[in-house]
Amino acid sequence: MPCITNIRRLLFMLGGTPNYIGFQYVVYGLQLLSENSEMKLQLVTKWLYPDIANHFHTGWKTVERDIRTLIHVIWKKNPSLLQTLAGYPMKNMPTVSQFFGILLEYLSNDENDEWLVL
Repeated sequence: MPCITNIRRLLFMLGGTPNYIGFQYVVYGLQLLSENSEMKLQLVTKWLYPDIANHFHTGWKTVERDIRTLIHVIWKKNPSLLQTLAGYPMKNMPTVSQFFGILLEYLSNDENDEWLVL
């Protein structure tokens, strides 16, 4: 399970900051996904958004919008790093599922711990 510090550090490096509420939603969402990523990534709208919304006492549509906003900010600020993490070129901003998948895969790779500390 990726630690909160590494998740936050990675989001900072990508250009995300805690002043976007989606930042906290992504941190919590990545923690949830680390428990059972494959099934939950396929059910983002039905499972992940409602669970995050429940935790933060808000609606799932708000969660979806705020996460998309954060992804948009990251895509504008540092698309090259996001593409490096993904391991392939991306012509378009990733979907929420793709974004979570990219970050989860990167964070779950133990070899990347040294890079996160930099």
